[in-house]
Amino acid sequence: MNNGKTRASLLGVAALYLLYICYELYQSRDDPNTTMTPAVRIIFIALFVIAGIGLLIYAVREWRRSRTDDDQPAAQDDKNSLK
Repeated sequence: MNNGKTRASLLGVAALYLLYICYELYQSRDDPNTTMTPAVRIIFIALFVIAGIGLLIYAVREWRRSRTDDDQPAAQDDKNSLK
């Protein structure tokens, strides 16, 4: 199993969860039964969007890097190592 792809997948899931939280905050923006002020809600929506998109971009880059690492053959520089 490739650890790079697994890590990128978990990062992608975390990014999608942040975007889901943002969506839920956006949907309930007119809910009168909350203690969160509208200004604070907008700030948190913006922060979750920025963090989610940034993490999603990072996950895609990690996934691509792990894919290129799979294509390269393993290095054979263990000539001087103890066996």
